[in-house]
Amino acid sequence: MFASFYRKRIRNSLFGKWILLFALIAVVSIVTLAYGAYSYMSQSVVEEVLDNQKKTMDAVGEEMTRTYEAAQAAVENLYRDQVLADHASFLLQHSFDEYIRHKLDSFYEQSGKGVNVLTYFDNWIDDHPSAEHLLLYSTDRQFLYAFKQQGQSRLIGAHAARSYIPDAMSLDAQPVGPPNAWLLKELGLSARASGLISFRVPISDKNTYKNIGQLLVFYRNDAIERTVRRIGGEQKGSILVLSAEGVVLYDSSGKYVGARHPDADILQSLDAEEKLKQRAYVNKLTNSQAGYTIVGIAPKAEVSEAYGGFRLVILLAAALSIVFVVLLPGALVVNYAKRTGNIIRFMRKVEQGELTPRIPDEKDDELGQIARSFNEMLDELSRYIDRVYKAEIRQKRTEFAALQARVNPHFLYNTLEVIRMRALSQGADDVAEMIYSLSALFRGVVRDKTVYTVKDEIEMCRLYLELFRIRYKDKFAYEIKVKPGTGSAETVKLLLQPVIENYIVHGMRHDSFDNLIEIEAYTDKENVVIEVRDNGTGIPEDKLQAIESYQKQREEESEGGSFGLRSVRERILLMYGEEGGLTVANRSEGGARVTLAFPFRKGEQGLHV
Repeated sequence: MFASFYRKRIRNSLFGKWILLFALIAVVSIVTLAYGAYSYMSQSVVEEVLDNQKKTMDAVGEEMTRTYEAAQAAVENLYRDQVLADHASFLLQHSFDEYIRHKLDSFYEQSGKGVNVLTYFDNWIDDHPSAEHLLLYSTDRQFLYAFKQQGQSRLIGAHAARSYIPDAMSLDAQPVGPPNAWLLKELGLSARASGLISFRVPISDKNTYKNIGQLLVFYRNDAIERTVRRIGGEQKGSILVLSAEGVVLYDSSGKYVGARHPDADILQSLDAEEKLKQRAYVNKLTNSQAGYTIVGIAPKAEVSEAYGGFRLVILLAAALSIVFVVLLPGALVVNYAKRTGNIIRFMRKVEQGELTPRIPDEKDDELGQIARSFNEMLDELSRYIDRVYKAEIRQKRTEFAALQARVNPHFLYNTLEVIRMRALSQGADDVAEMIYSLSALFRGVVRDKTVYTVKDEIEMCRLYLELFRIRYKDKFAYEIKVKPGTGSAETVKLLLQPVIENYIVHGMRHDSFDNLIEIEAYTDKENVVIEVRDNGTGIPEDKLQAIESYQKQREEESEGGSFGLRSVRERILLMYGEEGGLTVANRSEGGARVTLAFPFRKGEQGLHV
């Protein structure tokens, strides 16, 4: 029974194969999409958790930086006041009793306006509520002056013979770290219960730059706690602040504050996430200058709880999608079959030579696009046939005109030669020379040459200029310069003649005897450049602007300006496209300059030049 159904409905039916294939593809696609959606949503949740963690870490880093900079500012502001800096130096390099006498002497000398460095630090700790203790340590005298928030300041003796504090203060410790245990003991605090972070700033004598002591500020980490709660909220995992030795300065979970973290070595390594990737996501923010590291740890098991509910929803949606996608293909395939048959029917009409029918399908799906593309193809084909037909007619007219123009011109050459011989016999040598130049010029114009080079064009210009040199005698001269290798470049016939004619008609000074036109041809990289310079009247500014304006327009849109220059530009564009160009400008020393540029293309005949 199944075999019969398969033969009738699937094997011998193209649309049955489509339905089966579509169903298989749909099921595989839905399962794949469901898996992809689940992966995407779970990854989005992970990224959201990690982004929230990074923002919290950045905020903690900013809070730590502000605190560290505040401790540094306490010393920097001390240095800015010379009198206060001198008092601080005296205090740290003398006994406390000597400092008291020194302060009283200064008080009397300044008529009751003495400076008290102890008052400065007492006011500073009052201005910073998060600072629990401020310790001023003298390296030379080995005493410790302690200021306490909302408490009395006191002097603590720290002689090396009776205390470990000098040894602890002489250690090369990082600027930020846990408070020293001996200092905490002197203050009556324990490392685990304190919740304090130590910020250490060295103090030097302002005059000798000698290190004379240290300033230690013990901050409570409750400011960091408020920052974590404000930015991170109920975030997954924990935020740690580790010292360079791995001691936990702050822990949002409250487990390891004041103790060395069990994974400190791993967390401070470069590949911490790789080593902990089986159980946690790890982000790190290191301040190498201050010597602490902010670490964000998000256990994967804890993060996965955030997207566990997506799994059931995606499975249910995938099952419903599979049911609907198997029922709908039948109706869709029948509709596609009808529209496909309609397209085939119109294609057969075109195959039989009918170009007027159009497929009436306005839908925007693939078959609708095929129908519109087919209709557009027929429209373009009709226009192409029309263009080719008209082009053939124009081509035949052009060939007919060319044949008429190429009727044997020997009668004209013979006539000019008869006139020239007559002029010679009558002693009119200049007239004979002009007729010879005209005859040679005419031969060059009508000659059908496969490759026309710059050398040929320069020779045509020379013959043309020779006519006017004879005509104007001593009033006119010309110079032609062609750099080696330039004459073999292929070009367009009569490209320079309109430029020369434009000078003769409009730019020549007929009342002067020093009229000069120069033609120079050379190569610039891969281009041929031909400059035509004269010392004539130049081009009026309004006409120069008109020339620049119509050079930017299409030929059919440009009615004004010089027809000769316009024809030169249009022929350059037709021959070389946008690679060719023509520029017109006045010379500062008088006259005008016309520059033609086009790509260097070497003709076969140019090889023998």
